[in-house]
Amino acid sequence: MADGDTATSSRSAQFILDVTAVGYFLPIGMMFVGVSRFTREDLGGDDFLVGLATTIFFVSAIVARPLAGRWMDRIGRRPFIWPALVAMGLTTIVIGVTTAAWQVVVIRLVQGAVGASLYTALAATATDLVPPHRRGAAMARLSVMVYLGFAVGPVFGEWLFDRSHWALFAVAGGLTCVAAAVAFRLPETRPDTSDVNGEATAVPVRAMLRAVMRPGVAQFCVGFGYACLISFLTKYSREIGLGSSGWLFLTFAVCTLCIRAVSGPLGDRVGYAAVALPGLLCVALGLLGLATAWETWVAFPSIALVGVGFGGSFPALTAIAAQRAPDTARGAALGAFLSFNDVGNALAGPLVGLLGEAVGFRWVYGAPAIVATVGAVVCVSLLRRPQASASLA
Repeated sequence: MADGDTATSSRSAQFILDVTAVGYFLPIGMMFVGVSRFTREDLGGDDFLVGLATTIFFVSAIVARPLAGRWMDRIGRRPFIWPALVAMGLTTIVIGVTTAAWQVVVIRLVQGAVGASLYTALAATATDLVPPHRRGAAMARLSVMVYLGFAVGPVFGEWLFDRSHWALFAVAGGLTCVAAAVAFRLPETRPDTSDVNGEATAVPVRAMLRAVMRPGVAQFCVGFGYACLISFLTKYSREIGLGSSGWLFLTFAVCTLCIRAVSGPLGDRVGYAAVALPGLLCVALGLLGLATAWETWVAFPSIALVGVGFGGSFPALTAIAAQRAPDTARGAALGAFLSFNDVGNALAGPLVGLLGEAVGFRWVYGAPAIVATVGAVVCVSLLRRPQASASLA
């Protein structure tokens, strides 16, 4: 195929990937609202069940991502994209007809495994479609599509749920199935990893984990801070006398989206660790500002810093993980890397919530500020070695 035809095909696949990502993560954003409100208001679930139904998603994701990543390196990305979207769409519709909170918890457990595998496949496809020196831009573009869904989904979900919980789950499930139809047109992008004898080359698990350990630990620190921010922001805004947290959420979302649009290409030029490091420092400083805010207005520049840091660090760290792994293990490496983020999300709320009750509510942001600083130290070690190496050494 001519270079021009290849470039056109790649652009077409990238557009399909963009539409698929928005079409999936818009319903995911709607489900943030739908699951918690349905479990509490319609099924009579208590705080524990509401929290379990919301966060159980991350528990199954921790287990599923690395396994799915290894399999998609063997059989391809497509089996983990459009079939997973169909499964997510149908199970979302089923939630609307459940009659007990435990049933929602079970479905969300299944969705966590399926959804984690799906995003790993989308990330692997995004990096497959571009040359190595443009992987930062590819991950930034994908994350912008993801965050657009996250930003719009909850607002749309609230509006639908106020009319009927049936409407929310039916629309969310339907949109996900439409995304599956779009994703069906995605080509298979898995690189040819066969050796000279035509057999697939294997990468030792220990070597693969060594490749993503440092960017993964840094991402754990980012995910930990993000989960703390989202989990406690509603209470925090009232604690400091601001009232509704809507403007704080909006400030965070706008800053994240704006930075994600430029951080990927910047990382391609100056190095991904050089972008991730100031990102983690911004997260740490922003969380520290939230923890020590002496006036209401201080919360806005502080959360803006967190948004800037989060928007810059996640695509850069993902690109580092993709860059450090060879083609034979990129799916597995991304699965393992994203599992660090899942662990951070899963642990943050319970651990920091207990800490806040023990020593004071402001520590729900003071503690993750310290964790983000540790992540910055890890990023410093990534500056010492070339980022463009595809070695597992």
